[in-house]
Amino acid sequence: MSAPSPDRSAPSSPRRLVIAALAAVLAILAAPAPAHAAGGAFYGVYASVYGTRDYHGYVPSSYRPGTPMPLLVALHGCTENDVGYDVLSGWSRVAEQRGFIVVFPDQSNLVNPATCWNWYLETNQHRGWGEPAIIAGITNRIRSQYTVDSRRIFTTGVSAGGVMTNIMAVTYPDIFAATSVMAGCEYDCDVLQLQSAQESGRKALQEMGSRARTVPAIIFQGTADIVVPPSTAYRIAGQWAVVDGIDSTADSIQPGQVPGGRSYTHLTYRDTAGRSLIEQYMIDGAGHAYPGGCSCSLYGDPSGPDASNLTWDFFLAHAKP
Repeated sequence: MSAPSPDRSAPSSPRRLVIAALAAVLAILAAPAPAHAAGGAFYGVYASVYGTRDYHGYVPSSYRPGTPMPLLVALHGCTENDVGYDVLSGWSRVAEQRGFIVVFPDQSNLVNPATCWNWYLETNQHRGWGEPAIIAGITNRIRSQYTVDSRRIFTTGVSAGGVMTNIMAVTYPDIFAATSVMAGCEYDCDVLQLQSAQESGRKALQEMGSRARTVPAIIFQGTADIVVPPSTAYRIAGQWAVVDGIDSTADSIQPGQVPGGRSYTHLTYRDTAGRSLIEQYMIDGAGHAYPGGCSCSLYGDPSGPDASNLTWDFFLAHAKP
């Protein structure tokens, strides 16, 4: 006897029902939320095939729909979250004072118990994959909700967030005009420092492909950092020098002093036209901390130079062509 034909009117299997329900939830989470009023915080959840991440941000009171405003994407370090990084860096306060939108993607402790961005995984070092795709998705979500100046979208981060912000500038140079790396690492980070900074730069150019362009970068590093070797800052500068088509020797080296605080050395790398493309702050005696960060945080070093405002000064001078 032949087998009976399947009853196509029968209900779906439990597995199909679960898949359908999950798809519906992802669709809801991925849908852009309505834009929030200016002069306040916003919160959201972004979901894609690569995972789900919370985020929060701030829109300054000077924002007016229809008038393009810069956007900053800020990435926290290990054992931090988006809110703690906001308090540490003061970025929402600076956004209100200086007129830009800021968003803080939040790493999930489900994918990293220490809430580090997983920069060391191969899947998180390329465009259209893993965490870079998630962060780019959050960036584009904010662009869809507010009137953002496409020439003035920037990325910054500290520690593991500094490594990831460097990756974002390499993998999405068509989105991010410039980058700020604090106690981070070069692209294709080699913690043993066996690979040259020039090789890192060549790999960055390969990853950028047809999107390759000059990307200005500002770098902050404490000279007494026992987590990230201070020499790493020079490796980051060397990587970007290859990408930007300049040599890796600083054109100017100037000492600086925070009144009542730390001294530092400010290095500037320029192109043949004299334009500053890479700036580097080596902060004397500073550990693995946020320069100028709030003393209310374990990672704040208020005696250091004000990294947030120095970063924003640099960004304002380096819009995307």
